[in-house]
Amino acid sequence: MKTRVLTATYIVIALVIAFLSRLLTPYIFDILVGALAIMGAVEVGRVFERSRQFNNIYLVGSFAAVLYVGFVFAFTNNWVWQYYLLLILALMLAYFIITFMLTLALKKQTMREISKYQVTDKIVLYALKKAINTSVIVVYPTLLFATLFILNHFNSLSISNQVLGVGFDYYILITVFLVTTMTDTLAMLIGSAIKGPKLCPRISPNKTISGAVGGLFGGVLSAFIVYLLFSINKDFVTVFNSVTSLWTVAAFGVFGSIISQCGDIFASWLKRRARVKDYGTIFPGHGGVMDRVDGLIFNSAFMLIYILILL
Repeated sequence: MKTRVLTATYIVIALVIAFLSRLLTPYIFDILVGALAIMGAVEVGRVFERSRQFNNIYLVGSFAAVLYVGFVFAFTNNWVWQYYLLLILALMLAYFIITFMLTLALKKQTMREISKYQVTDKIVLYALKKAINTSVIVVYPTLLFATLFILNHFNSLSISNQVLGVGFDYYILITVFLVTTMTDTLAMLIGSAIKGPKLCPRISPNKTISGAVGGLFGGVLSAFIVYLLFSINKDFVTVFNSVTSLWTVAAFGVFGSIISQCGDIFASWLKRRARVKDYGTIFPGHGGVMDRVDGLIFNSAFMLIYILILL
């Protein structure tokens, strides 16, 4: 427990520094997200391999960096949101084709892999499956991480005619992080204290219904706390009310918490299928990157979609 608390403290300090750095430039925060995206994708790639879903781990790890370079070009050239979709689809198709062709081109290496893992597929079918698995990891977790890039630059994007400003991107990001964190924290505390019926015993035996309810309460509470802190700025309130209402704050808390917990359960399902306890060991007492951000990236994707619907 001491190691877990100490690691959590370091993580919080790193996040605070990253958020404060946005006062100078948004790109330091991007670097943090990009590093986590690369490590998270590699972790998922390894878990996939444990489940005999082979993929190109090097391409998986590089996708976040390539995508971000494309995003920076898009940010600086004021692309409309349709172009972002085209960029993502083009890169996904390119990575699929590259993975497939590389697997076929590096025939000797591929045959060694097939022999080592006792795969019965022909080389073409093996290459096709490898390309599909690589594409799946491009979506989960890398594209979910990419929503944090977009939220970080939200005010500067040509997504709507609304002039948001006044720290609205800060508000979105802090809400995503705090709702997810409070959901995890209260789910663990209340679940450990009350216990009771299991939520999904076959996937994650430690999760309880009481913990899920506690996490939901934590998500809603934190959403309103963030709003109250930002509402000190009257200009922010004016902008916020021009876009939506307090019902949106409740939705951020309720749906953000539920989706965050769904992301956690999904990540647990992948681990259980691969028969591993954690995605990695980079965070002592917490596991790997994906053990910490599984709910966060789901919540970030939800927040982006929800805001786009509002606007």
